[in-house]
Amino acid sequence: MEEFSKLLKLIEERKPKIGIIGAGYVGQSVARGALSVGFEVLCYDIDRSKITSINHQGIKNLSATDKFEDLKHRHVICICVPTPITKKKKPDLSILTKILTKLENQLQIGQLIIIESSVAPGTTRNLALPILERSKLKTGEDFFLAHSPERIDPGNFDFTIQNTPKIVSGIDDKSKKLAIAFYGTFVQKIVPVSTVEVAEMTKVLENTFRLVNISLINEVAAFAKASGIDIWEVIEAAATKPYGFLPHYPGPGAGGDCIPVLPYHLIDAAKKQNVKLKIVEAAARVNETQPQKIAQKAIQLINGKTKNGSPKVLLVGVSYKPEIADTRQSPAIKIWQHLKKSGISVVFHDPYVKQINGSTSQKLTLKTVESCDVVIITTHHKKIAYRQLLKNGTPIIDTRNIFENLNHPNIHRI
Repeated sequence: MEEFSKLLKLIEERKPKIGIIGAGYVGQSVARGALSVGFEVLCYDIDRSKITSINHQGIKNLSATDKFEDLKHRHVICICVPTPITKKKKPDLSILTKILTKLENQLQIGQLIIIESSVAPGTTRNLALPILERSKLKTGEDFFLAHSPERIDPGNFDFTIQNTPKIVSGIDDKSKKLAIAFYGTFVQKIVPVSTVEVAEMTKVLENTFRLVNISLINEVAAFAKASGIDIWEVIEAAATKPYGFLPHYPGPGAGGDCIPVLPYHLIDAAKKQNVKLKIVEAAARVNETQPQKIAQKAIQLINGKTKNGSPKVLLVGVSYKPEIADTRQSPAIKIWQHLKKSGISVVFHDPYVKQINGSTSQKLTLKTVESCDVVIITTHHKKIAYRQLLKNGTPIIDTRNIFENLNHPNIHRI
């Protein structure tokens, strides 16, 4: 029986052994999906704390390891590693490349390799395929290669990997069919697309769309404020149009490892095709400067007048989005860095982030607020008692419209 038929039969019978490379929020989401239909799952990561945490859960059919060779005999391997950008805003595919090289050295006949990591169009075909075929195995015959970009929204319990439509494609028809069969066991709706490039571009477009619109509303919000117009009321009114308008909201900037990152992958790929993406580049610049504008607003409010001799700012929320502990590309951290460069000390309160930048989350007490010259609300966590911030005269920069419709002299909106 050919390798394609063997693996397809295993998947249909719920018998394949699954390997997950990268036990972060994406890898663990895929693992949960696979476990839900009875697959045996092994997660690989270099972070010992993640391995210990997974193994201590005692979940049937789930284990974790830091030994890459343990993945050798897995039938399906999902790559869920970060694809960040460098300080120069260039795609950093070093982690993905290292993983692919390790796989090449132990690739087995009949294995299905699926890349979940977010990448620019052409990465699966032009980077992953040549590396894996150095093993002397041929894709579509000896092994199979697919791409299915992750669509996990951390902290969102309404949409999980099971009920979020899954984009799937493969280097060849057999690879695509196997990936569809695998995800089809635990994902409600599969969206097959013609090529891996279409699959890659889908994720890039989704995130670029978000970044452009977030940057647009932040620019328009600046004009509205200068004109004495309430941008939040404007958005609410515009959202009553039943077609053609999707509300986005002003804030300190987009964070996380996708929205502010993937557009740079697209910009880099476009330059290689001699295409200039002026709107995308402008949106990226606006997003990069937004935290600095918030920091500058705090500096203006302090205006050399401090309570205790040296200026201090309280950041309320430092994760990049509500109800999670992830601080990657968080605008709050960027605001912190700008304030620090200006000689301003920073303390923070976040119910999900206990420590960062060598600092520990402060209790949100009246004493904490009174000790600071300015408070900046950067993340809207439901757990936070925001009214506590209003009990003294400390200026508050409300970047999230927490105090909607509240006319208070201490509240400064962006």
